Amino acid sequence: MWDAEHDPLTVQAAAVPCPPDDAEAFDLSTLDRPATILKDRRNEELLIGRGRTGIRLSLHTGTLLGGPVRLIYRLEGRGQLCRRLLALRQWEAMMRLGRVPRPLAAPAANADRNMLLLRTLNALARSPRARDVATALFGEAQVARDWGHESDYLRMKTRRLIGKARNLAAGGYLTLVTSGG
Repeated sequence: MWDAEHDPLTVQAAAVPCPPDDAEAFDLSTLDRPATILKDRRNEELLIGRGRTGIRLSLHTGTLLGGPVRLIYRLEGRGQLCRRLLALRQWEAMMRLGRVPRPLAAPAANADRNMLLLRTLNALARSPRARDVATALFGEAQVARDWGHESDYLRMKTRRLIGKARNLAAGGYLTLVTSGG
C-alpha cells in the first residue's frame, strides 16, 4: 500500500504481544474506526481512515492480528524527522481522541508547489525579468548552467510559474479558498 522507507508520514514500529491490561496496549479489535490491513512476507501495514487525516502504520516485526500489542516505534533519519514526528503525533492523537485533529492533518500534497508560487510572486516584485525570477527560485549556478539548455526546460518552467503566479495575483487565489487547492 505504501513504502514506509520513502513515506515519512508512516509510523514505523515493531509489535510485541502484551496483556490486555497493559497501559500501552493497542488492540486492533477494539478500534472503532474502519481499518485496512495488508500483510506480505516481510511486513504488515495498517491504514486507519483516509486522506490527510489517515494514519499509516508499518510493522517491521510482529503482528496486530494476534491480539493486544505494545508498539515499539522506530524513528530514524534526520532528513525527514519533522514529518516522522508529525506521523507519531497523529498516531498519538488517534489513540487518545479516536481521530486526527485538522491541525495535525498531513500537509496538502501541493503545499510545495504553492510555496514555489509565493516565492515566484516575491521574485516578480523585485524584477519582472524571467531570468531574474529563475535565479531567485533556483539559484545562480543552476541558471548559469541550464538557462540556455537545448531543451529550454528551465525557461519554460520559470515562465509557467510566472504565469500561474500572475494568475493568483489577479484573483486566481480565490480558487484556492473555494476549492481547497
